[in-house]
Amino acid sequence: MKPATIREIIGKIGSELGQIYNDPAEGKSVAELLLMELLNTGRAGLYSIGGCIDDPAMLKTIEQYFQRLQNNEPLQYVIGKAWFCGLELHVAPGVLIPRPETEELVEWIVENHRHEENQIEILDIGSGSGCIPLALKKKLPLADICGLDVSEQALAIAAENARIHQLDVRWMQQDIFDKDFHFESQKKLIIVSNPPYILEKERGVMSERVLNFEPGSALFVPDNDPLLFYRRILELFESVAAHMYFEINPLVVDQFSTKPAFSQKKLQLKKDIHGRQRMLLLNLFGR
Repeated sequence: MKPATIREIIGKIGSELGQIYNDPAEGKSVAELLLMELLNTGRAGLYSIGGCIDDPAMLKTIEQYFQRLQNNEPLQYVIGKAWFCGLELHVAPGVLIPRPETEELVEWIVENHRHEENQIEILDIGSGSGCIPLALKKKLPLADICGLDVSEQALAIAAENARIHQLDVRWMQQDIFDKDFHFESQKKLIIVSNPPYILEKERGVMSERVLNFEPGSALFVPDNDPLLFYRRILELFESVAAHMYFEINPLVVDQFSTKPAFSQKKLQLKKDIHGRQRMLLLNLFGR
């Protein structure tokens, strides 16, 4: 990349990314976020930088990152960071990039259980980067929080995020489909999970940035068994948990009210900021 002003660099990167994303505004936004990260400044500071960027090392770094973005790699993986509930988290291709809708799930849990945080343990199943348990520990510091994942790589990233933010979360590597799966809690137990829930048939309408870079094992379920993970979690914890919170696929929300395992429970649905049925709460009374 040749020496250029900030506005020229943003114009070049933003224009090319806008064509790739089919969204000029998103292309410009990603260009700004990339340069804000590389130059360690905010948006206002970015545009206050005068003169040309002519440092060869910086120009080479910008070019290298730009090439990765041109290959449709998500910005969060390129810069190694994502933001969730005010936390800056390390992310890599082995974990999903946290979504804003999942922040709403965290806020729902906090709203419902803030009054009893010292009496509860929350187990997050499928923790990935650790975004859910870390955000919950930040907002409910007196609660016991545990994050569980089958992936050693994901748990290493989650543990590093916990260390950076000095949040005391317990991590466990287990497969919930293992016949010997075991978990015990001495407190009122609350389960939360954002499991794989995207149908295989939805691949055709999804972005290449997701399909080519984010782990498919954390995204997809068979079309003929979309409640696979929810059913298994219910089987494991129905007799010991007080509440279960799930992020769900709006396309299969009706199945929760027709499958006896779920329909016979006290079930509550909640819409996300886009008006889609995205969250589900099972209240398992008597515990």
